[in-house]
Amino acid sequence: MTEGRVAGDPGTRGDLTIADRVVDKIASRAALDISGVIAGGSGLDKMVGRRLPKVTTNTRGAQTRIGIDIAVVWPGSASEAAGQVRSAVTKAVTELVGLKVLAVDVAVTEFEAARSGNRGRVL
Repeated sequence: MTEGRVAGDPGTRGDLTIADRVVDKIASRAALDISGVIAGGSGLDKMVGRRLPKVTTNTRGAQTRIGIDIAVVWPGSASEAAGQVRSAVTKAVTELVGLKVLAVDVAVTEFEAARSGNRGRVL
C-alpha cells in the first residue's frame, strides 16, 4: 500500500483570485440593503444595462478600491445614504471576500420620487 503525499500548510497549496465582478455584485447588494437607496434608472437605461447602483472595482492583491453610483429616494439625505452605503459596502466586502477595502467612493447620481405600491389601473 502506497502512502499518499501529505500536503503541508493549506495556505501554500495555491492562490485564490476574486474577480472584480464578484466584488461589484457584493457591493451592489450591500448598497441596496440600505434604507432609502433604490435600484434606479429610466426605462431605456434599464434596457441597455445602465442601472443603479453602478459599481466599479479596482483590486490589486488583497486590497480593493470601490466606486459606487447610487439612486436615493426623494426626499432623502444624500450624505446620510452615502455614509451608510460606504460602511455597508466596506463591511460586506471585508467579511465575505476578505479583501482590505482602501476606499469606497459613493456618488449620489439620481434622486427618485418615492414609489407607492398603489398604482392605479387604466381602463
